[in-house]
Amino acid sequence: MADLISKALRGGSARSLAVCCALLAAVIAPVAFVVAMLYERQLSTQALLDAAVGGIICWLAASVGLIATFVGSHLQSPVQGMLIGMIFRMGLPLAAVVGLPKMDGPLGSRGITTTILGVYLVALVAETLLALKLIPTPPSAGKATSSRAATGT
Repeated sequence: MADLISKALRGGSARSLAVCCALLAAVIAPVAFVVAMLYERQLSTQALLDAAVGGIICWLAASVGLIATFVGSHLQSPVQGMLIGMIFRMGLPLAAVVGLPKMDGPLGSRGITTTILGVYLVALVAETLLALKLIPTPPSAGKATSSRAATGT
């Protein structure tokens, strides 16, 4: 299984992007559940709502960040792709943390805010590691100079 995932990530294709998004979901879902359960101190519908909302917000932010990184990399602008991805990666959870507590009802729960903050930290690490796999490595400087010497340029 790990070999299959490793091969899919090396491709730099849309398939590798889909694998990265699926891996993010596999990491974020249990973390969201655990953080929400710790906050609520029990398995309740509010804990499940906190986990679902917090997990979806963090997964969406990280996935859009990965997509921006992937597109920037394929447009020969990996730094710009990472910066645009950072807007979504940080902006969506921040907007949710600021906006959701002002809502009435179960979405205004402090448990959702706590879940978003807890999951965001884990999602950021996972998304950063996956984003590094999506960016193709440039040819090494040693190979470039040796090929120049061989061609006489």
